[in-house]
Amino acid sequence: MSFVYKLCLVLVFGVFCEAELRKEAYMTVPSLIKAAGYPVEKHRVTTPDGYVLQMHRIPAGRRSARRTGDLNAKGKKAILIIHGLLGGSSDFVIMGPERSLSYLLADAGYDVWLGNLRGTVYSTHTNLTKNDPKFWDFSFHEHGKYDLPAMIDRVLNITGLDKIMLVGYSMGTTSSFIMFSQRPEYNDKLIAFVALAPAVYMDNMKLIANLALNTLDIVNVMRARGMTSLQPQFLQGLISTLCNLKQPETDLCTNFIYTLVGEDFEQNDLEMVPIYLYRVQPASWRALEHYGKIAISGVFTTFSGGLSGPVKPYNLTNVKVPVTLLYGENDQLTEKSQIMRLADQLKSTGVLEEVRPGCSWPKFNHLDFVFAKDVGKIFNKPLIKLIDQLYNKYYTA
Repeated sequence: MSFVYKLCLVLVFGVFCEAELRKEAYMTVPSLIKAAGYPVEKHRVTTPDGYVLQMHRIPAGRRSARRTGDLNAKGKKAILIIHGLLGGSSDFVIMGPERSLSYLLADAGYDVWLGNLRGTVYSTHTNLTKNDPKFWDFSFHEHGKYDLPAMIDRVLNITGLDKIMLVGYSMGTTSSFIMFSQRPEYNDKLIAFVALAPAVYMDNMKLIANLALNTLDIVNVMRARGMTSLQPQFLQGLISTLCNLKQPETDLCTNFIYTLVGEDFEQNDLEMVPIYLYRVQPASWRALEHYGKIAISGVFTTFSGGLSGPVKPYNLTNVKVPVTLLYGENDQLTEKSQIMRLADQLKSTGVLEEVRPGCSWPKFNHLDFVFAKDVGKIFNKPLIKLIDQLYNKYYTA
């Protein structure tokens, strides 16, 4: 493979070469946070099965006079944010101080912790390398059973608090509901859970899952070709070859993505698209298969026995904390009907706090929760008011 071709694998939508991407595309998350004028800390946690996960903490806002020694003062409000599939902690800072949830929360007085689930560039293993297929032998089941509990415990240990707030986006919600099912003792360590675009029931994706996993057998074809996981370089190569950022409304790739997540050209920030595409994180094939099993079976089930194995539902009656579900009116991936099904189930056990649209924008889609052009104004600032209300209602120091 020539050097030029390697270089242009990171072309996004066929327009930007590496030299033309803004510096934010290459910076580490701690560097991004520091450059934005916020204090930042790195924390590492090791799960019981040997994965080492790096967390990123923003302990105060830009204009805060707090010093490091004051950050754990009584009354400090801690919140843990968990990313979605192909994402990482970067998703909640990359849009900048005026738009990204993490910065806005820090400026509002929160002690913000950003999780990185196993598989991201901020994860390693005590014994396995990422070239070992065994490293990738996990789905969001392990995220919920091992990763989230380890991160929650780290936040509690460092802050000295007895409870924190949890926010999950997409796969971050899937992992969280699995944690509640598999590790119900963690209900006692949380104030409330805010689920953004919750991915629990996905009957609407049944036809696509069947086509990809059964008819085309894409995952096993990739494994047979030596691809142990879904890597960013593969996605970037496809994008650079097939897509055209200059004409998003007629571009086949953009329209294919919008078929999956919902069309919203108005909130598509063309300057940011190449940056967050360059920062796409790896994913395990098992996670895609697990979502496929959930979609095909119509049940929020474990992956036990594989794609065609027995259906074993997760026990959502183990959820004991107040849960708020926020959906996008135009989200075609985690669509409203499936979220309302989850809402009915949570309501029947008395833990549903609220279910409603994330904002009033009628085209708000799955990616808009983190990457909308106006995400700060139309979604994140109102979200912080909601989080404040939940803290005031359910937390007593």
